[in-house]
Amino acid sequence: MVRFAPRYGIISPCLARPVQARHLRATNDNAGARTGSRHEDDAALDTALRLFAAHGFSAAERARDAVLIAQVSEDAARAEFWLDVCRTLDRRMARDVVMRHGS
Repeated sequence: MVRFAPRYGIISPCLARPVQARHLRATNDNAGARTGSRHEDDAALDTALRLFAAHGFSAAERARDAVLIAQVSEDAARAEFWLDVCRTLDRRMARDVVMRHGS
């Protein structure tokens, strides 16, 4: 959770403005069909977040490596799962994997 604490005695403009109802709902990873945004697979999203927590900005590369390993072992379901994880972290890298190595 991020908390905002302005310096003592100062009223921040972000606190002085009235809150609009359209800003109360999250629209990033759990918006669903109401907003038309793409619904992420919960398992792929959870794995992507854990991978990012463990490896930082190289998490997408780790997911790409897992896709390649699954393709070499001919495990199509696992390769698709790791491709979804890679796509969650970096869409361009996932597109490059599909173009170079197939899906």
